[in-house]
Amino acid sequence: MPRPALTLLTLLLLLVLRPLGAAELYFLGQPVPDIGRPWASADYQRLLETLRTVQASQADALPRRGGEFTGPLYQRMVDRENFRPQLNIYQSLERRQNEARETLHQLRELMRLYLDFSAPRQPYAGEALGLMSHSLRQQAVLFTLTVEFWMTLSAEERRSPMRLEGLRETKAAAAQLTRGALDFLEMTRQFGAPELEQYAAELAELTPELFVHLPEEARAATLARLEALAGEHPLPGVRQHLSALQPALLAIEEDMRGKSGRG
Repeated sequence: MPRPALTLLTLLLLLVLRPLGAAELYFLGQPVPDIGRPWASADYQRLLETLRTVQASQADALPRRGGEFTGPLYQRMVDRENFRPQLNIYQSLERRQNEARETLHQLRELMRLYLDFSAPRQPYAGEALGLMSHSLRQQAVLFTLTVEFWMTLSAEERRSPMRLEGLRETKAAAAQLTRGALDFLEMTRQFGAPELEQYAAELAELTPELFVHLPEEARAATLARLEALAGEHPLPGVRQHLSALQPALLAIEEDMRGKSGRG
């Protein structure tokens, strides 16, 4: 094995094998948060700073989704356990909402770090798509907290122009994120078939949770886009996953329209 590769392997082993109780963990000489516990927004920010430093000094060194040694670090980045503190009802709701917003921001920054649209093929295809899936889950958690907050308001407060505008902005941001998530499915030259098919499977699982919170216009656009992709996408696996998703979303849409009509 060449010396540079051996050195990298040694450093990665130090990352994974260092005891979880240690005060500091390092990745290529740079500190990273403890991967043995759920991460907060500050942990994502710390990781982002570390990965920017690493990327500036060494090519092709970001943690990989299925990496033998960097896999545990990447897995913590997208672990659903990270949402647990945000959903802890015994903590301040305002604090949890702020955490969800800031974590979503950090995830978007991490995704930008992993994406390289100047390259003919994405060098971190699976990792970037995994971060997008996790971002969608984080957006759904933010909506859960928004609903929780909305339920604490009086009827008069819910009619407040400021409150309504804040809700519209949250829904608009989710609609934009959903459009971007579907855009990736069409980038068949940038992303490989296995990565896109896995990503489609993840979207099929998590989209209903977010879809229910989208504005009516965005829901209609999402349904139309999915119908087109399910019928025309060049990858059979993608078509299969999206076709399986459509009935669930149509049922949600029918239920929401029924409730709206009764209201």
